[in-house]
Amino acid sequence: MALRHIVSWKMSGADRAARDAQAAEIIAALTPLTELVPSLRALSVHRNELFDGDNYDVTLVADFDDADGLAAYAVHPDHVAAGEVVKRHAAARVATDFTV
Repeated sequence: MALRHIVSWKMSGADRAARDAQAAEIIAALTPLTELVPSLRALSVHRNELFDGDNYDVTLVADFDDADGLAAYAVHPDHVAAGEVVKRHAAARVATDFTV
């Protein structure tokens, strides 16, 4: 069993092109964490493809062994730095965590 952490963000960009650019920057900041954060077992980050403006723009799916692994990820310096990129562009955030 593992803990799955899913986070989605709405971008603050005024139009699709601006949101695409913001999403690309976020994806570039988060994707390398797979190699940098020891407690991170799997990570994928995706740009929403359908229903632009209605759906959230970017979603992260990350797997950890347990809640302690997620807690270590949350404070890892590389994650904190990537989080600053996200905060510059995110207008809203939703998250959920569950066992798989």
